[in-house]
Amino acid sequence: MISRDADDCVCACRFRRAADWLYQGLPKRLGTCNREVSPEQTRSLRVSRCHPGRTRRFPVLGFELFWTADRPGGPRGKRRTARKTRQRAGQRITAWLQANRPLPGHAFFNGLKARLRGQDRSSGVHGNSGARSRVVAWATACAFKWLNRRGGTRRSCSWARFTQILDAIPIERPRLTEVRRRRMFA
Repeated sequence: MISRDADDCVCACRFRRAADWLYQGLPKRLGTCNREVSPEQTRSLRVSRCHPGRTRRFPVLGFELFWTADRPGGPRGKRRTARKTRQRAGQRITAWLQANRPLPGHAFFNGLKARLRGQDRSSGVHGNSGARSRVVAWATACAFKWLNRRGGTRRSCSWARFTQILDAIPIERPRLTEVRRRRMFA
């Protein structure tokens, strides 16, 4: 399994000997293309598909990669949004909600929808729906909180009224933005 994004890549080897050979030969191979390996970002990890679970996960480009069992029970490599990335997204959305709570209702919810759409586009990969749904639920709860702090100490919006607003101006549910590539066999 090889995952390549921009100038970063993840290579999986079946045997430790092959992983060591790749780890030793990679700087020389990239040197022929006038590229170099970043020593602080390059490492060799043991991640076994025979022992799937989220305890042996590692972050790459805002995602955590790990092995888990799929529905039929076989091992499958999965990605989900890394915890730190999810927390940073939450902090950015919270800061925006707090700063823009005086906006009129329609503009407020359109801005929230735009931020959630951007978050969805960056993390809309297969197997990541749980993390994306948590961000949407969390952002909705934060929007309710900050809308109630508009007019001072009194609650300005009940939960029933808030759900009516969400029905009128719906927040889009997370969706996949990743395109599955067709496998070609020669």
